[in-house]
Amino acid sequence: MHPRTRARTRTLASATVLALLAVPGPAFAAPAPDPEGSGTAAAKPLPVPAERAARMTPAADPAQKITPAARKAFAAPGDTSFWLRFADSADLSAAGGITSWSERGEYVYETLRATAEAAQKDAVAELEKSGTEYTSYWATNAILVEDGSLGLATDLAADNQVLEIRPTAHYAAPEPVEAADPADAAALAVGAPTWGISAINADDMWNQGFTGEGVVVANIDSGVEGDHPALAAQYRGYGTVDPNAYNYFSADGLPYPHDGDGHGTHTMGTMVGDTIRISGVDQPIGVAPGAQWIAAAGGSDGWADEDLIASGEWILAPYDQGSSGSQPDPAKRPDVVNNSWGSTVPATDPFMEDIITAWEAAGIFATFSNGNSGERGCQSSGSPGSLRVSYSVGAFMQSGGIASFSARGSGQGGSVKPDIAAPGVGVLSAFKSGDWRYLDGTSMAAPHVAGSVALLWDAVPELVGNVAATRAILDGSARDVNNTTCGGTADDNNVWGEGKLDVLAAYELAQDEAFEATTVPVVSGAEYKVGKPLTVTVDAWSPAATFALQWRRDGKMISGATKSTYTPTGADAGKTLTVSVLGSADGRIPTSTESAETSVIAVGDPTASTPKISGTPRVGVPLRALAGSWTSGTRFAYQWYANGTAISGATGFSFTPTASQRGKKLTVRLVGSRTGFANASRTSAASATVATGVFSQSAPVIIGLATPGAKLTLSRPQSAPTPSTVTYRWKLSGQSISGATGSSLTVKSAWQGRTITVSATVKKSGYTTKTVTSDGAKVGSKYSRSANPSISGSTRVGSTLKASTGTWSPKPSFSYRWYADGKPISGATKSSYALKGTDYGKKITVSVRTSRSGYGTALRRSSATGKVLTSAVRFQGDEEWALFVGSGGVQAGTYIAQAGADNCSWQRQSPTEVLAMDGGSGQRLLKVQSTDDSIWSSTSCGTWTKYYSGMSTTRASTSANGVYAIGDHLERGVYSTTGPAVPGDSCIYIFYKGYYGSDAIVSQGSTSEARTITMPSSAIGFETVGCSWRRIG
Repeated sequence: MHPRTRARTRTLASATVLALLAVPGPAFAAPAPDPEGSGTAAAKPLPVPAERAARMTPAADPAQKITPAARKAFAAPGDTSFWLRFADSADLSAAGGITSWSERGEYVYETLRATAEAAQKDAVAELEKSGTEYTSYWATNAILVEDGSLGLATDLAADNQVLEIRPTAHYAAPEPVEAADPADAAALAVGAPTWGISAINADDMWNQGFTGEGVVVANIDSGVEGDHPALAAQYRGYGTVDPNAYNYFSADGLPYPHDGDGHGTHTMGTMVGDTIRISGVDQPIGVAPGAQWIAAAGGSDGWADEDLIASGEWILAPYDQGSSGSQPDPAKRPDVVNNSWGSTVPATDPFMEDIITAWEAAGIFATFSNGNSGERGCQSSGSPGSLRVSYSVGAFMQSGGIASFSARGSGQGGSVKPDIAAPGVGVLSAFKSGDWRYLDGTSMAAPHVAGSVALLWDAVPELVGNVAATRAILDGSARDVNNTTCGGTADDNNVWGEGKLDVLAAYELAQDEAFEATTVPVVSGAEYKVGKPLTVTVDAWSPAATFALQWRRDGKMISGATKSTYTPTGADAGKTLTVSVLGSADGRIPTSTESAETSVIAVGDPTASTPKISGTPRVGVPLRALAGSWTSGTRFAYQWYANGTAISGATGFSFTPTASQRGKKLTVRLVGSRTGFANASRTSAASATVATGVFSQSAPVIIGLATPGAKLTLSRPQSAPTPSTVTYRWKLSGQSISGATGSSLTVKSAWQGRTITVSATVKKSGYTTKTVTSDGAKVGSKYSRSANPSISGSTRVGSTLKASTGTWSPKPSFSYRWYADGKPISGATKSSYALKGTDYGKKITVSVRTSRSGYGTALRRSSATGKVLTSAVRFQGDEEWALFVGSGGVQAGTYIAQAGADNCSWQRQSPTEVLAMDGGSGQRLLKVQSTDDSIWSSTSCGTWTKYYSGMSTTRASTSANGVYAIGDHLERGVYSTTGPAVPGDSCIYIFYKGYYGSDAIVSQGSTSEARTITMPSSAIGFETVGCSWRRIG
């Protein structure tokens, strides 16, 4: 057992964040569809984008609609619950134009219900007929089927309305994390607001008479303790006859406010809490203490995806959970909803995307924590905060710096995440049992934004329900912080988003006057074609304005397309483009206008170059087709030719010539295809003439004792390739022995003192005949005692094997040779041998050769060991304990784990702090340093086994999410992907110079479309999340 120490894990980096709605795919969380980009402009309709509608066309084959993760769930014994997801999405575009709050909510509710009822009608009938229990959901157009079979799922998938069948997910509830040191000691003495309230200038809003009055705030969380002194009076049901009707929902079925965890009480306290009495002093804790609250509790012992979806529906149309006959009433929906939960990875399923879009259509402003995995570095935003439709929040400290745990972007489709940053360290608020706590996390930061929206909507009623305009004001008034380490710009980056929240500045910005005159942008270009630049111009506004541009594809924001010139990419083909402009000027309200649509973008002409054949053209030697410079993301079809004639079956990136190509010249033809571009074909120059192949053949070995009357045998190591014929010739002192052409030879007494050898000649069509000769065996006297060697030691990679010669008399001198699967191991000529990674899966033998004056040469070989196994050096993850590094603990070195679809996290620790951390699904690699004090790993990682190079077959493509060792798991070269597993989403790729944390990152990126990348020479590792890659050069 490894020595253990209490883990110093930042539980705030994982435990305060729920892993929710991240339904796993074959080996990773399935990426989400790309949603409508809401941007930062004034309120706009929310139609289903054409791009999304196109890819929501159900597959024709019902079996194809069952996701790999669902199929895996069905493979388990018994029935399983699963999701039916339907293709139709409600058109909510008219909602933004409805001015009545109740009528707008009713419109969204009825439209969603009508769409779901129509789409689900046949499936519901089938389920009723079968007697299967189910629950229909309208906010995301899905049905949860309880305890169904694969057969039932396949039958239901035959419905044309069914888009896909997904498995359910169930997750652990959040654990509040107490801050190490209270941050408000000075404020406590005088009863001043918490530091977070002061940092965002909420108290200045109070001084102007705005406290959130008339605004209703909700959260989806662990619940709220309704009788907490800081929250009781703010409850919307406080003092009413039926206080909980339409005001509280709980997945556990208890229809009254309660919170056994404390997390939800804390976040609600930050939003609307009154004061907490500490040491006789009343301390204000809530950003908007004049607002009212309602709440949806997502779960108690754990949160299931259906609980989150049910909570999201209740937010849109609350009902009385305590009354069986209660009807939903959208008019009672909240104005603002906070979501301090999420996964630790950017990807998620589509359910929450649908609900967030519906919330915005109904005028509900939603805030999300961006995640607490910032110590993993860039690309650590958690979902659903990482979704483009979400307004996600990072966390900063009282000192003004970003919190180390605050997750960094980018988010879905390369969008900047977080959107904004708020106080999130040492946040004082209410807690369960009438208590209070200082807690850390982006869970604590997001409620500051939700409370600020309540203040803003109290102060500027015209903004109520206008989510996009409110976002624009929050963004435009945030205090910029320049940190582009994870991408972005000085005023909008993936560490701070738009900057630090300032609700007073937001209010002041909202008070400005409108522009006297505006113009719409105009897009022009010589050709509306992929690869041809387009330009946008904006005529002058009155007064003069500073413009922020955003190009859009079919109404959806194009990440990073914010300049006056834009060159359409393959993703734009067949679509129209627009440009929105956000004008700003001192004393004026930020205003957005949008251009007319362009013509449909035509396919482009690709960049293409002549491929080259890499390698020596020789029979049996693999050749590679190096594509050269093509449009990024191009994928290829290959055809190899010999003297101009197509070679049957030779249609891959590599080709190994056979005897039939000997004497001929080879070419390879590549047909490149790329979405949005016309196909292009190029053929390489002819290679040199294919030469005759060369055998890889080690010399045979004489086994036995070279003494008169003894029988010698031979052992011939394997040839590469396998020869057609093998012939032998025994020789005595270099002269052939008549008739001695078999695999054995009897020694004659007349040969005393002479040397015996044996030659092996291997032949195969297309290869040069090769003859190899054994070492000599000198004929001499017989040993009175002799033995076969034996092997001792553990047959695990990294262990050392020892050869024992046994008893010989008289005693000779010995020489040794070790073999793996019968092939001699280079340099392995000592009495012991340390097993290497290349020995994994092979059987080991050792031969012993004797030498003593006057005695015949003897060569004896041991029996084979079992197959070499993985290293015995290993350790298990433990959520509670960290393991010491060093003597008796975890050894320094590189370790590998297979996490599958689970998220595996680890931390390297010193005695006082976390040195580095990382996480992800699939194959993981970790370098434990000798200077580390301890290592912590989540149990989801499984077993960490010491890794040695050579243990796997090097491939030219990735097979799943995870980390690959370059040159070992994956060939070094140029790779291409067709894009994310789900079109329109983004995938992440990272290059590492080591496996010890974010400091080892050489470069990283994300893509939402096809892309080509070249492995940096300094990189030894490559990670992919959401994309498959194939070598092309």
